[in-house]
Amino acid sequence: MKKLYLSLTLIFCLQITYSQDTINNLKEVIIGQKESNRKEMIAILKKIKYNLRENYEQRDINYLTNHFVLKDNKDTLVNRRMLNTLNIKVLSKNNIQWMLNNDSNKSFNTDISAYSRFEPEITEDHWFAFLAYYDSLNVIDFDFFNISNNYKYQISKDTDITTVKFTASRFHSGYFTFSNNNYNLIRIVFMNTKPYNFYVYGWQGNERHLEFTTKWKYNKEIIKLDFTETNNGKLLLVKLDAMEELTNFEFKRYNDSKRIIDNGINMKFYSTLQMKIIH
Repeated sequence: MKKLYLSLTLIFCLQITYSQDTINNLKEVIIGQKESNRKEMIAILKKIKYNLRENYEQRDINYLTNHFVLKDNKDTLVNRRMLNTLNIKVLSKNNIQWMLNNDSNKSFNTDISAYSRFEPEITEDHWFAFLAYYDSLNVIDFDFFNISNNYKYQISKDTDITTVKFTASRFHSGYFTFSNNNYNLIRIVFMNTKPYNFYVYGWQGNERHLEFTTKWKYNKEIIKLDFTETNNGKLLLVKLDAMEELTNFEFKRYNDSKRIIDNGINMKFYSTLQMKIIH
């Protein structure tokens, strides 16, 4: 069976430029070394992730999706506007991968021939064609939702809403907001402070013949997700805005004799993804 193996040299080194209006005039509590504050953050994240798994609205939702990809500042690979009917059961890595490739409505079963040179048959999950989706919708797997000594948190509490700012010198920075009533998410925003590298390797068959290698640099990445609460108190994604700029993209493809059959270096990809709920 063909398998794709991924490895990260740096895991999402991200930071945010956020709207000051969102957090100004709120009382800030800095999460530092105090165990009580650390326990508070653990409790907050546990409740938020529980809602993402157990309290997410599970039914068909119509989204208007715009996906644009530009190569080397001149070649348009994707310029697609779609109406998708999706049932996002969980905003997690495994579920999003299933949804993009196996959804019964075949909403994302679109032409990916533009990626055929960079994404050979080995990549049955179409990792590069759907990269913006994977990076934006794997909410439960965002590393700032897992308590770590790398992160510092600031909690700002208002009457109805709590804002949590997070930052790590080599990871993510940003903020998320949630309802004080039930811990349902309202917004997540984050971006990278400095570029980070990503590597992909693929092997063919049980004898593990190396079929391709790919690497690139996430030069810029900005992601914003807005949520709402349904009449029955369920969590629901209403809007997504994402931008990614990949630089220093290079790849090599090999045949069974381990000879290079195609390669490229110094490529650049710019992509945007917008999803908006249609009532």
